[in-house]
Amino acid sequence: MTPQTIALITYFFLALILLLFAFAVLWAIWSGRISLDGLLTELPAAGGKVEDAKASLSRFQFLIFTFVVAGLFLMLSIEGGDFAKIPDNVLALIGISGGTYVVSKGVTKSGNSKGRRP
Repeated sequence: MTPQTIALITYFFLALILLLFAFAVLWAIWSGRISLDGLLTELPAAGGKVEDAKASLSRFQFLIFTFVVAGLFLMLSIEGGDFAKIPDNVLALIGISGGTYVVSKGVTKSGNSKGRRP
């Protein structure tokens, strides 16, 4: 057996595992065991109602940037037949997008804790 054959078999085995995992997650979402209710919303402070949740621009931005970059990376990798190099500028933009999400979570948490007594 040649190294190329072993690599190909390993690739298909890992791809199958990844697809089965993706199917299991999608099945859990479809059956209701995984809830996506708070995916793009900031939940209210402790004791607040879920109906009072507000849309989160930072979560939406992070989700869109991630899908756009992942889709372009996949498309360029398929076209080139090899892994495409992601430019440092794109990685910086994803980092900034993730940073805005982290900062918004910090601001939300600090705003929620101001109303509490120690």
